[in-house]
Amino acid sequence: MSTHEPRVKLSPVIFALVIALAAACGAHAQAISAQPPLFVDCRGAPTASPTVILEAGAFGTSADWDRVLDDLSAGGRVCAYDRAGVGRSPPRPDGLGVLDKARELRGLLDQIGESGPIILVGHSNGALYAEAFARLYPERVAGLVYVNGVGTDDLDFPPLMANLADERRLSKMAVSVARLGLSRLVADELSEGGLSPAAERRKRAALECLRCLEVSRDEDRLIVAGLKATRALPDDVRHIPTVVIVGDPSPDFDLAPIWMKAEIGPAARADTSWILDAPGASHVSPLSRDRAYVDAAVAWLRAPYLKAP
Repeated sequence: MSTHEPRVKLSPVIFALVIALAAACGAHAQAISAQPPLFVDCRGAPTASPTVILEAGAFGTSADWDRVLDDLSAGGRVCAYDRAGVGRSPPRPDGLGVLDKARELRGLLDQIGESGPIILVGHSNGALYAEAFARLYPERVAGLVYVNGVGTDDLDFPPLMANLADERRLSKMAVSVARLGLSRLVADELSEGGLSPAAERRKRAALECLRCLEVSRDEDRLIVAGLKATRALPDDVRHIPTVVIVGDPSPDFDLAPIWMKAEIGPAARADTSWILDAPGASHVSPLSRDRAYVDAAVAWLRAPYLKAP
């Protein structure tokens, strides 16, 4: 027997399967690299402190963070982005679930060249995407800020789960109205104001876009399943410094105390945390009128030596 003869012989059928598998893997890798980039708005120069990533809530886009972006850019690099299919980001064939969106954020960090730990700020449903990302990739998170956040603690409060179900019905209604050619009514209802004129135009364009509204509705529809999927992940985030911002503009709202209990849960479990009560703030005003709370939270997390406030 020749010393160059292979020790293992592949049959023609197996050899063909190996070649086909290699080709399929190569095509899959090419498809991933060929995915169009997400729209991202980055401001400020990189510094020694971590880059800040801003995650919008339901039906939200990077435009929601316009004022916050300007504020935080004075202290370093800060980025807000549009999730796939929403705002200026093109749709992708990836899933719309919460864990899919967390992995989408990981891809965005690769896209913008962020390899170090980040400070992640999530508003409303965006807080759940931030929590899922932190549980999946705890080594990539230097700090967390939840602004009136939806999170896995909501699962322990049936009234909140019913409230989230009501939100899903409103999401479906928004798309139904837009399909009747009345998307401007949707934009009027969901635009809170307080943004710069350019950001307000971007916000309204996203809310008058039927495809964008459909994607946002589908994201919202998967939030409850995402709460359960996120809770099933390893909870290795206690060491991540966490700030929770809670506001209660309507003390007579029956669910306000229950929402507050659920929202402060992540801070109560963290080794280092800060709970910022924002009396008089609305659900979205910390993104504009009351953004000083977000500024304070990020400034604290950017500090080289954290001290309990």
